[in-house]
Amino acid sequence: MHNTKIAALAVAATLGLPTLASADSNVTVYGLIDLNVGYEKAGDLSRLGIDHSELNGSRIGFKGNEDLGNGQKALFVLESGFDPSTGTSEQGGRLYGRQAYVGVEGGWGKLTLGRQYSPAFYALDPYEATGSADRTAGLLYRKSGSVKRGYETRFDNMIKYRSPSFSGFAAEAGYWTGAENGGSGDVAKEGRGYGLTGMYNNGPIGLALTTQSYYTNATGGKATTSGIAGSYDFGPAKLYALYTQDRESGSQGSGKARSYSLSAEVPVSPAGTVAVSYGSRDESNEANTEDARGWSLYYTHGLSKRTTLYTAYSHINNKGDANYGWNFTPAAGEDPSVVMAGIRHRF
Repeated sequence: MHNTKIAALAVAATLGLPTLASADSNVTVYGLIDLNVGYEKAGDLSRLGIDHSELNGSRIGFKGNEDLGNGQKALFVLESGFDPSTGTSEQGGRLYGRQAYVGVEGGWGKLTLGRQYSPAFYALDPYEATGSADRTAGLLYRKSGSVKRGYETRFDNMIKYRSPSFSGFAAEAGYWTGAENGGSGDVAKEGRGYGLTGMYNNGPIGLALTTQSYYTNATGGKATTSGIAGSYDFGPAKLYALYTQDRESGSQGSGKARSYSLSAEVPVSPAGTVAVSYGSRDESNEANTEDARGWSLYYTHGLSKRTTLYTAYSHINNKGDANYGWNFTPAAGEDPSVVMAGIRHRF
């Protein structure tokens, strides 16, 4: 812990931040760097380049807690996302764009305030065998077509409560106050929303149910996502399934989209794991629907507890006006594919 505190002081000084580690504090500096070389192609378009944050978003963070006595503790997390291929900040250039919250925790649960992951994130992303990798086809449920995605992973200005686990059951509820523009009516509501998630994890079984809704703009537009997901660990393989339904209403667009993902994770050696995923998205209530299917194959190989090599292939079949892609947007109906190899290191 002594070395961790020294690292915290050094990083804080480098970034010009207030000192977060002192002789009597409990602060940890942590991070992750994920880089790969990838080749993408769709029709006449192609791209060869270095990409980042495939298995997990690259980050540097600070987290800590203080014992308040009687089983209570105060806690905080400050987490900054960055692109290690260029050194630039992610999440629109925010200093702590991934997470920034403070709270208290005890036997009654955990209450936190700030920029946080939505309750839906914990109900959906863990139930994708490729780990919700950046270019997996299993993430079609996160894509935006004619129906804008109702599912977002993070929100600003959130108040969130996580219950204790009772025989494997737990619940999480969040409310976010939105853009805080002031005013009245729809203008004041922009960005405001809520999320509810129920979770069950016991032995080989995992289940989750969620709903999330928020105002997308200052004219009363609203996006809602409901989802259900589950997994079962058979030992030789772990199977996953999830289903979501997005609804959008308002003057800037309306419609409905249904998505699902089926995937499996198979250990093939003490250090190696194969993950295969199939994803589908069907949009309705549109003149030209934007439907798509796709599949992905990932292989990860752990060199150590902190360092992982990986390689992957993904392909998407776009239908109608669909033009889902990754680093570039293909023409409507063209099918993108990508192959990559990279390394992830945690510290």
